[in-house]
Amino acid sequence: MKKIPSLAIGLLLLCSQLLCNAQRSEYSYWETYGQYVPLFTAGFLGCTGIESHDEFGVRALKICGALVTEGVIVKSLKYFVDEERPDGRAHNSFPSGHTATVFNGAELVRYEYGTWWGVGAYTLATAVGLSRVYHKRHYIWDVGAGAAFGVLSARIGIQTVSKIQEKRGAKSESNMTFLPYFSPKEANVYFALNF
Repeated sequence: MKKIPSLAIGLLLLCSQLLCNAQRSEYSYWETYGQYVPLFTAGFLGCTGIESHDEFGVRALKICGALVTEGVIVKSLKYFVDEERPDGRAHNSFPSGHTATVFNGAELVRYEYGTWWGVGAYTLATAVGLSRVYHKRHYIWDVGAGAAFGVLSARIGIQTVSKIQEKRGAKSESNMTFLPYFSPKEANVYFALNF
């Protein structure tokens, strides 16, 4: 078994610390932040020395493809189904977007890093989905559908980018640029990918 680099352990500890410190308010629970941990892991774990299926630029493209697919599916269904949430605050319960995002990331982690990393990601994904039910933000069928659409979105993103790569040839070059942005109210990282 390979040694896990200390950077990977540091990233996992940072993510767990962020989740533990998440401010709980009327609308904000730990799963609001936890939904992004598998996506972050899918993108950056390979940068720590852990063997991944694809190089960083390709991973980024597959994540973007998966997120676009998820956005189209989930937002469209929320609009057309118009199901009231269990707490009665809105009519956008079906499917669970948090659950779709976290299961999307979990499937990307499983694909990129293998079964054991996937088990951890899917465990977190299940906890996020159950928390959405516990906090009365979704019904169980909303969460089940969100999980299914999340995994489906990841598979579509992976397959779409793989097919494009096959047509272009595996040796095509890509350049990625990161631009951090900080203000008193937010912090973002913008990136551009030329391929």
